[in-house]
Amino acid sequence: MSRATPDVIPLSQVGGTPPDLIGGKARGFATIARAGLTAPEGFVVTTTVHRAAAAGRLPGAAARVVADLVGAMGDAPLAVRSSATAEDGVEHSHAGQYLTRLGVRGVDGTLAAIEECWASASDPRAVAYRAHRGHAGDVAMAVIVQRLACGEASGVGMSRDPVTGDPGTMVVNAAWGLGELLVSGLVTPDDYRLTRDGRLAGFTPGDMDTMLVMGGDGVAEVAVPDVRRGARVLGEAQLAAVHDGLVRCEEALGLPADCEFSIVDGRVVWLQCRPMTALGGPDPARIDAMPAGHP
Repeated sequence: MSRATPDVIPLSQVGGTPPDLIGGKARGFATIARAGLTAPEGFVVTTTVHRAAAAGRLPGAAARVVADLVGAMGDAPLAVRSSATAEDGVEHSHAGQYLTRLGVRGVDGTLAAIEECWASASDPRAVAYRAHRGHAGDVAMAVIVQRLACGEASGVGMSRDPVTGDPGTMVVNAAWGLGELLVSGLVTPDDYRLTRDGRLAGFTPGDMDTMLVMGGDGVAEVAVPDVRRGARVLGEAQLAAVHDGLVRCEEALGLPADCEFSIVDGRVVWLQCRPMTALGGPDPARIDAMPAGHP
């Protein structure tokens, strides 16, 4: 990504960038890199660009850089996600308060999705959420653009039990297809309980009738194939890789880790790493925006 500038930075190079330029979610990719884990290729449009935007429109110079970088990724479907400065922090995750677009294609679609992410910062629900948590006023927002991990399954892993805070238990949830139905609470995922050394201590099968997939016309909700119904989403090797990644992310953060991942061609690809919030109790705000084109 040689066409990048100080205002548009490859995700592989965000380490050391001030948090107020890239936001919390992009900072998570610096953690993933420090942990030595694999993440999809992409870049972040910094808060400097957001602040320079007139009437919510991407400035011309930044738009040209984005166009070059998107063009370099070919016709790959993209994920465009907010990365606000108060997002994915130690005290509050702000999960689901801002926009995510999945299955975005082309330069025009990407530019529009970036501007939609910016606009979501002014959504009344997001404003009320920030005010309730003592973050009144405007928010600076970076935006992440990356290849969409079109995996056969997705999951969320926490390096400690989020209900009890037990450091000896890791909790992994996994569901078929893209992860938005899982993180939105619209399917019941497989639930795996791992010991600190990676042994499977408990398993509760999920109940998944539908899944999200990337098709020719974008993201679509389809029925889970019969062969997958009732089958465990994660095999032993994948669980071992998820366990290893959670340990690495916790060590890189220096804090209990809340991570998202996708299973692509049988291998684990990491999509997010943030500090756990509300340790010892569930986070009621963990609801992500639905993808573009989803009813």
